[in-house]
Order: sequence, then C-alpha cells, then structure tokens
Amino acid sequence: MQRVGWIRIGALGDLLVGLAGLKETLERWPEARVSVIGSRLWLQILQPGFWPQIDRVVVVEKRAVAAEVYELAFNEREGPAVWRRREMLAGHTLRREFKSGYGVVVNTRVDSPRQGFPAFLGGVPERWGAADGLARLIYNKRGSHYGKDPLLHERDVALLLMDEADGVISRDTSGLQSRIGASPRIAKWRKLGLPSPRSLSFESAHRITGEKFYFAVNPTSSRREKAWPSHAFRELLLKLRGEGCFQNIVPIVLGAPNETDWLKEVAGDDFRIVQPPTIGELFDVLAGAAFLLTNTSSVQFIAASTGTKTITLMGRARPEIWGPLGPDDEIVQGREPDGLESIFERERLAYEAILTEDVAASVRRMIAAEGKRGLK
Repeated sequence: MQRVGWIRIGALGDLLVGLAGLKETLERWPEARVSVIGSRLWLQILQPGFWPQIDRVVVVEKRAVAAEVYELAFNEREGPAVWRRREMLAGHTLRREFKSGYGVVVNTRVDSPRQGFPAFLGGVPERWGAADGLARLIYNKRGSHYGKDPLLHERDVALLLMDEADGVISRDTSGLQSRIGASPRIAKWRKLGLPSPRSLSFESAHRITGEKFYFAVNPTSSRREKAWPSHAFRELLLKLRGEGCFQNIVPIVLGAPNETDWLKEVAGDDFRIVQPPTIGELFDVLAGAAFLLTNTSSVQFIAASTGTKTITLMGRARPEIWGPLGPDDEIVQGREPDGLESIFERERLAYEAILTEDVAASVRRMIAAEGKRGLK
C-alpha cells in the first residue's frame, strides 16, 4: 500500500488553515496510508483514528534535522486509539524517514523549500510543492505560488498548489486571480470553511462551560498589540448586558490556562471564564457555542472547523490572508495609521481604532440570527 507524506509546519494557526489541504490529500489518495509531518501540535489537533488513513505523525524540527515518529495504536481491548511514540535509533531524520517507502510527498510550506529537500534526496517518486529559482527542481509536481502574494488566503495556498500540480488548472493561466477563480478546490472550501479533524461533543461543551446557550468571547492573542484592548471587550459586554441582549444567551470569556490575568481583566466578577485544558476540549467548547467573537487568532480557525460563526476583529492583518473562513462570518477592522515605522505600534493603534458600537452591532446581529434559527 502506497504511503503519502503531507508536510505542514508552523504555529497553531498555520496548521489549522492547512486542514482543508490535508482533507484533499486524503481524498486524492484514498487507498494510501498518510503520514502528517510537521509541528508537535499535530498530536493534539488530530484525534487518533478519526481519519483512519492517517496512521503516523512525524514530528520534525524547523530545519528538518531531527524527527520523531508517532504511530496509531490501540490498547489491548481495542479501546480509544492513541498516538504512541515509536522507539528509534538516534539520528532519525526526515530524509531517512522518506527512504522507508514513501511514494508521494506533498509539501504545503511553499514559502520555504527547506522541507522539500529531504524528499528529493530520499528519492521519493512524486514530490509536490512550489519553489522559485533552482529550488523548483526538487519538485516534479509543481505549483506557481510561493507564499508571498498578499491576496491568497493561507488556507487556499495548498489548494491552489494541488490543483496546479494535478493539472486541473494550468500554471500558465495569467494572473493569480485567474488561477484562483479556476481552482475547484478553492471554490469548494470557500463554501465549507475547514474540516474538523476530530469528533465533537456538545455534551462535553456543556459540561466544561456550565452553560447550554452561550457565545464565546476570546479576547487574547499572542501579544497585547495584536488584540482589542481588554477594557473595550469589558465595556462591550457590560453595554450589551445593560440592553438585555443576554436574556436567552450568555457570553463566556474564553482563553488558555496561562491567560488567567488577561481573561479576568475582561470578565471581572460579572462573566464566566472558561479555560479548556486541551485543544480537543477547546474544539468542543467552540462547537457548542452559538458564535465566537475573537481577535485575529488561531481560535477563529478552530471555530471554522466546527461550523461556528465568527466575528473577527482585525488590526493591520489582511483579511485576504488571515480572515475568517465561514460564509456567514463577519469582520470588524480598525484603521492602520500612517507614518509609523513600528509594526507593533501600528497594530496596537489599528486595534484601538475599532469602535465598540461597530462590534456591538455585529454581536446583536449574531444573537438575532441565533434567535431566529434556534440556538444549539
């Protein structure tokens, strides 16, 4: 049976937007065994056995020097599947991994060919990817996009690559927008958002949150400059509570276990704080939410994979690259100031420019829509 390697390396958001490309890979080679190759976070994102074709996760360092292999395993009584680390000799590398019988490797990291070289040097027959200059020769199934154009969403980069390498669309079609418009995979996932890599439990969501009808407010980000200010989130929630918007639905203030102080700035003693301890439980909480209000962050992509509508607050980030992915999602974007060299300062001021009333209007619309169609 053929083995296919699928490469996606990066932070959590980079991995999540790759889920559509991963699902397309499983459908492109339905009889193959698939190895997901990349960041250690894949062990938390992918529920073991949910996509049975994926029976291996290969964890690599950024330079693809060291690799750890985790294989799909069951306990003695065929209980829940787990990712179990395989014992290996020291010095296992991605190149050595590819020499062990891979027929295809798809590298979705198109802004850097580094992860493509081990497949070339390992003699993998089909090597899918995109690169410029002489590096393009490491691939014999190529796309034309190198990850630098600002008008292609990160989710769609891998989808365009697959359609071009598959010969579905021509790399010679003039203009990126023409190629995007001709891509059936991009058209498909613009309707679907993202697939879920795990089963979702509403029972778990209600147990974790203590609520049945709720929407999630995620006020945090990787840095303070990349978030709407805490006082603005709090002002919004208090304002809407005063209007009676929360009569049939309540907000929960959602974040990671290490973000307690930040979350308390928003929630105070007035709103419930929920901090799921695992990524799997975070998926459940978002699946159970009526909708999500968040900054530009990985949480919006988890929501997309659970089918939960999102209001995304954006600073200087381009919606075309990092915007929300659901067909009913909304964006509220601040205005980036001119004349400042620091991108961090421009980001902070762009977020501060977002008006509370504009966000409140989006939240009211979402609550009204949920009331019309019936809450989860």
